Amino acid sequence: MFSFRLLPSKHIAGPRLGRLICKNVQIDTPAFIAPTSRGVVPHLSHDNLRDHTDIGGVYVALEDFLEKGIPHSPAFKHPGPLRAFTSHPSNSLFFFAPRRCPPVDAPATNTDHSITILTSVGFRELTANDYISSISHLRPDAVIGMVDIPAQRAGKNRVPKMVYRTELWFNALLKEATKNGIPTFAPVLPVSKELQQLYFQTLEEKVGELGGLAFYDSQLVPEMPETLKELARVAMDAPKNPHKLLEDMARGVDVFTLGFPAEATDAGIVFAFEFPGKVGEGKKQLGWDMWNSPDMATDTGPLAEECNCYSCRRHHRAYVCHLLSAKEMTAWVLLQIHNMHVMNRFFAAARESIAKGTFEEDCKKFAEVYEDELPAKTGEGPRLRGYQFKSTGGPKKNTKAYGKLSGDKLVGDKLEKSNEAETPPDMDAVEMEKSGFAERL
Repeated sequence: MFSFRLLPSKHIAGPRLGRLICKNVQIDTPAFIAPTSRGVVPHLSHDNLRDHTDIGGVYVALEDFLEKGIPHSPAFKHPGPLRAFTSHPSNSLFFFAPRRCPPVDAPATNTDHSITILTSVGFRELTANDYISSISHLRPDAVIGMVDIPAQRAGKNRVPKMVYRTELWFNALLKEATKNGIPTFAPVLPVSKELQQLYFQTLEEKVGELGGLAFYDSQLVPEMPETLKELARVAMDAPKNPHKLLEDMARGVDVFTLGFPAEATDAGIVFAFEFPGKVGEGKKQLGWDMWNSPDMATDTGPLAEECNCYSCRRHHRAYVCHLLSAKEMTAWVLLQIHNMHVMNRFFAAARESIAKGTFEEDCKKFAEVYEDELPAKTGEGPRLRGYQFKSTGGPKKNTKAYGKLSGDKLVGDKLEKSNEAETPPDMDAVEMEKSGFAERL
């Protein structure tokens, strides 16, 4: 069972309240879903996701599971659905799409029958027929249509082809997904409304079969035809900070695929904002960089004041700073739990503001209270995962753990360490014993 309905609010247009129900999961919107890596939210095991967060849904990409293609990959040899294969908890929805959000740019171009995806063993083609056939086996809670978006800016001759392919693929997907009882979200391309007019007419004709719309450019949300405005709206363009998030919320987006909380966690940044915030002297930071905050190394207070998440109740700033310095992965687990809790509180406060009819004023207040951007990354995060690399090349992001021997010479990290080491004093054992080996305090 899948349903979405709008709830009463004091806003005639713009931000809106809704309720999405699928199976035994209910999500009050606006809300967010967390992108995953092979079905797992970064830094959160399934029990931590279930016990210490209120994330209502996750975004899962097919390209994470196609290292050997269809049907030879392990996910397709497993007899049950993808949820069972990944052991994902049942209290969050599975939104399924061909590519990650945001995707890594592919060097090869898409064709009339396929797109290029990035698997754990490199780039390969995914045909529309393979994507459609995967739905019946993996059985996600909701599926997003395959979309033709080139890595480079599309020219005027390329755009009509994008629209034609996307519509063709979606019609075929909708037929198969409807047969399997899986709600389908129609992709909306990041091109002008006029260039997608015929595509929108097709969607209007099939509005009763649609689960919702997936926007690759949230600025198009207010321009949707009246017939499609009752559908759930998912933003696929992943806002980079809370200010951009509120702008898209004001346009009427219902569900967001948010990547910046996990990016902040990787960077060692602790979220310290709330909606709409309390006015004080000067603008406050949206978060704290724990790599660049020496005072936190001896601070036994919670990660954020007045926060009741698991991390803030059970641990303090000094402990998390120690874990980061030791590169202990528990540090990023605690940061992720906290940052996800802050985002859940942020969305709950935004829904309350929309219900009261004060959303516009509260957004202005939030802009006055907080800085425009999150702190820049200064420290070293965890080792990068494959999908975090760019296909354009460049210097290696992960530092080498070991150097190399070249004859009798040390090179690499070992050479640097040998240069830093102090040489022993030029004295015999008796003189060293007299002078002592440590300075008395």
